[in-house]
Amino acid sequence: MVANRYQRAGRAAGWLLMATLALIVLAYAVIMLVTRAFPEQLQPSFQAHSLAISVHIGGSLLTLALGPFQFVARLRGRYPALHRWMGRAYLVSVLVGGLGGLYMAMFSSGGMVAHLGFAGLALAWLLSGAIAYRAIRARRIAEHRRWMVRNFAATFAAVTLRLWMPLLIIAAHLPFSVAYPLVAWLAWVPNLVLAELGIRYLARRGQPQPHARLSGGASL
Repeated sequence: MVANRYQRAGRAAGWLLMATLALIVLAYAVIMLVTRAFPEQLQPSFQAHSLAISVHIGGSLLTLALGPFQFVARLRGRYPALHRWMGRAYLVSVLVGGLGGLYMAMFSSGGMVAHLGFAGLALAWLLSGAIAYRAIRARRIAEHRRWMVRNFAATFAAVTLRLWMPLLIIAAHLPFSVAYPLVAWLAWVPNLVLAELGIRYLARRGQPQPHARLSGGASL
């Protein structure tokens, strides 16, 4: 009983940290966009492809807003219809944001290393979302929740990118020209590795995995 209580407390604390960081980045991005304070907004590549970058940012912000709440078991249990509609909106946002990100990857700063890193992130985001959607349509619940965990790990790159950049530039004293290509990979590859390790750990222990017990019908 005590061990289970500590496990529940640990999961709650982990979710709270994840949701708080996601919402902080969401609020920061909205403020910066509204005030046009992003340095990238002054670059020719941004101005030349403003529609694509706006689509990418809009989709990404909505996934950050919705994603954490898809992991709340109480919400899924009490309001299954709301959970399904939020899931639909989340996956549509992944599609929109991922396509915009894939297009903009070729115009990112940092050269080919950064282009490939951000393109890889966009592809991982799109493919994991597509597989998760296909699984839930086929009512393969366990497979669906595993791929949703992987997908949100890719979504969370919006947060980890902003954690890695000050570490690389301020703590490691790397110039932006070196740090940015690195963060194009560090923002999402470790996220996916940690998500995969968590999924396999819970599978070995035979415990319910995150996003478990989809109730009230499985299809999106």
